[in-house]
Amino acid sequence: MSIVASSRGDWELQGSTGMTDKQRKMLNAVCGDLAEQVAWHGNHLSKDDWRHMLAGTMLGWRMMPAIDRGEGAAGFIMLGGSSLKLTKSQAADAITTGLQIGDHPEDQRLRAKPVRWSDAVMRGLGFNPADFRDSEYKAVA
Repeated sequence: MSIVASSRGDWELQGSTGMTDKQRKMLNAVCGDLAEQVAWHGNHLSKDDWRHMLAGTMLGWRMMPAIDRGEGAAGFIMLGGSSLKLTKSQAADAITTGLQIGDHPEDQRLRAKPVRWSDAVMRGLGFNPADFRDSEYKAVA
């Protein structure tokens, strides 16, 4: 069983049918790395929060006032759909957007270092993570 995509070809797909299992796993891996390493304008988001934000960006979610439960300011909610509703093309765009945010957080005016991608994401990008560990070791030695 593959944990995540083993190359870009596994997730850089186009089409109007639902995203694949490998795309879902790659999106989750990217969101997990973002959650661990990037604060969104001072807010620490969970893996699920990142997935919802990327999916909402692709699906064109709408912001609405939340239900007032008499507990203070109701705030806002997002309406749209689940990340499971992403098409192959939308999933590829969501993954690419997450990778872009992680590689260049300054483009979103975030005060964060570029993400150090996990082995799962590196494999999904078509790299052997061991190659990078070896080069880092040699550079330090």
